Amino acid sequence: MRNQASRAIFDYWINIKGDHAAPLRTEIDPTALRHLLPHLFIIANDTQGVLAFRLAGTRICDLFNREFRSAPFATVWTDGDQHRPAEIARHVILYEKPALLDVLASNGDTQHPYEMLLMPVRSTEVDACDRVLGALLPCEERFSATHRPLVGLALEDWTFLTGAASHFGVPVTGDRRSIPDALRRLLPGRQSSSGRAS
Repeated sequence: MRNQASRAIFDYWINIKGDHAAPLRTEIDPTALRHLLPHLFIIANDTQGVLAFRLAGTRICDLFNREFRSAPFATVWTDGDQHRPAEIARHVILYEKPALLDVLASNGDTQHPYEMLLMPVRSTEVDACDRVLGALLPCEERFSATHRPLVGLALEDWTFLTGAASHFGVPVTGDRRSIPDALRRLLPGRQSSSGRAS
């Protein structure tokens, strides 16, 4: 993760989940993340089984100049690049593993690298994870008001994240071990400097 705020959000999620694969929705304290709330969102399946926004922070809505509540998760992605991010989010829910997505945010003329965190969360009514707490933050430079709204996000790369302890201030690495074979076709295989996939 290149944005320190992304690290802080992931660190918070790690700490509140404890020994569980995912924290309860009721364990998330908005006041603990009050300075980061504009960058956060929650997605879950709607009554039609479509992965949709339950809420989206003001910064995300400002970037696209629209309200996302109840909108399909696919609407933030550019045409032709909508299926894979939704499938990744569904696997975050199914396998209760957080993921980090490298994305390009575009206004149609220029692009900036952003990173998206997807972290599984459980409702109090169910034992399994049923929603995702997400964050969308710029890697470096953010879009100015004069360069908005965005037309969509394009997926560049992604990986599952691992760790049982706080990672704040520490490089977070992807861990693809113990991932079901059915998921491996989704993984683009980042290459390390030694030439081995990480």
